Amino acid sequence: MKRLLCQLIAGLLSCGLLVPAWAQGLQTVLLVSIDALHPAALRADVAPNLEQLKQPGQFTLDGHSVTPPQTLIAHTAMLTGLSPEQSGKRDNAWKPGQTQVTHKTLLDIAVDQGFATAYFYAKPKLGYLVTPSISTHALARDDGVERAQAFLRQPGRRLVFLHLSGLDEAGPDSGWLSGPYLDELRYLDRSLAPLLADVRQRGRYLIVLTSDHAGHDRLHGTADPQDFLLPVLVQASRPLPGIVRDEFSLVGLKAMVLDAMARLNKD
Repeated sequence: MKRLLCQLIAGLLSCGLLVPAWAQGLQTVLLVSIDALHPAALRADVAPNLEQLKQPGQFTLDGHSVTPPQTLIAHTAMLTGLSPEQSGKRDNAWKPGQTQVTHKTLLDIAVDQGFATAYFYAKPKLGYLVTPSISTHALARDDGVERAQAFLRQPGRRLVFLHLSGLDEAGPDSGWLSGPYLDELRYLDRSLAPLLADVRQRGRYLIVLTSDHAGHDRLHGTADPQDFLLPVLVQASRPLPGIVRDEFSLVGLKAMVLDAMARLNKD
């Protein structure tokens, strides 16, 4: 009788007719930061998979980075929800062995909410944002997408923060929005496609894509208005009205994600 009952439950699960309690709320959060992504590069002929995040979804191409618009300073604001003045992180440098972030990050809060978390980053300096509560973290210059996929193959509620590099080299080498810059974005777009598909198959989900800064000519990190530009694309398993504002500040990303997670976690 017990064996028959187990077979019946397994059959209902496989058909999607019985959903376990752990799978009824928000299951997956994927946060992707593409370093140095200029919003003007997000076109259907360049990044078709990222374009799909817009519909259905919400987005703005008028997001604004922090001052100065540099990688580590911007990512600190992104994950702590604090301005450089508030967090105290005003320089763009960190090395292993130095003091790491002491403020509570978005990943720490996700852990408090019952999520296993992963943090994969392509630049050593972003190790500054590793905290003890993070389940899995690694410097992943070339295999961040694959590491994220492997992390999401495991059951349970999972949040991944994935930082991708490449445009930050193509911009200074060839110019922002140049041919080589757009080719690099095409490569990143293709690379992300299977990961995005995996997230959508895990049940209730939230996908957020953004950047730390843009650039102009072959420069970035300056006071030029283009250097501060960044996109914010949000797609979820159900609509989230008003979640993205046209005038978006990077400091507000943490609060926006937590708001979206709370909404999606409601039955």
